[in-house]
Amino acid sequence: MDMKLQIKPLALYLAMLAASLSLDGARAGEHTGAGGAVDVLLVIALDVSGSVDAREFGLQREGLARALAAPQVAKAVESGESGAIAVTVVQWSGFTEQAVKIDWTRVSNAGDLARLAEAVRLMKRRYDNGATDIGGAITFCQRLFASAPYRGGKRVMDISGDGTNNVNHSPHFERDLAVEAGTHINALAIVEPDSALTEYFRDKVIGGPGAFVETSAGYAAFEDTMLRKLIREIGGQLLY
Repeated sequence: MDMKLQIKPLALYLAMLAASLSLDGARAGEHTGAGGAVDVLLVIALDVSGSVDAREFGLQREGLARALAAPQVAKAVESGESGAIAVTVVQWSGFTEQAVKIDWTRVSNAGDLARLAEAVRLMKRRYDNGATDIGGAITFCQRLFASAPYRGGKRVMDISGDGTNNVNHSPHFERDLAVEAGTHINALAIVEPDSALTEYFRDKVIGGPGAFVETSAGYAAFEDTMLRKLIREIGGQLLY
């Protein structure tokens, strides 16, 4: 099935997008950070497009919950200068199909992370049978930094997915604008044998100093891959 949509001419689209993200960046600067300081503002974005069946969504949800509750993550959080990070969780699919499932939450210890993990386990799936618009997910997630009620030293976007764009423009346009605004974008590629998705994410999705892709060999390995990814993003060391 052809999933292409009608889209604006590229030059006009990029101009409108850049203007929108610039305004969001200005608004972010206006926040007082009343919620306190954190070392990282982390947006975790999970793929719920049509290629993800119910079992695979369950493996993502449980894998993220278990990774967040792992003692290595608590140790990494506590080792930072502020001893805290802030996390928000997004589900994304096709054009205009992005939703915040867990709002900005400050975590500073194992108890906080356990409560966040339980909230992840209770998440319901927002979209079914949608397209895959990674660029749309990046734009949506970029705007969330403007709503964070915390002062963060590093803005990190964490995009997980099992496929390439099949709607809208290539995501590297949105990626470049987000990186120019100071965001680091990392990716978790959920791959089958002989998949080139890791290379696609490396070329079209990740960006910023030290940006990286972690590769999960199918959904069964999602938990371990997410754990490695979280520790790298928070800045801790692997402590197995």
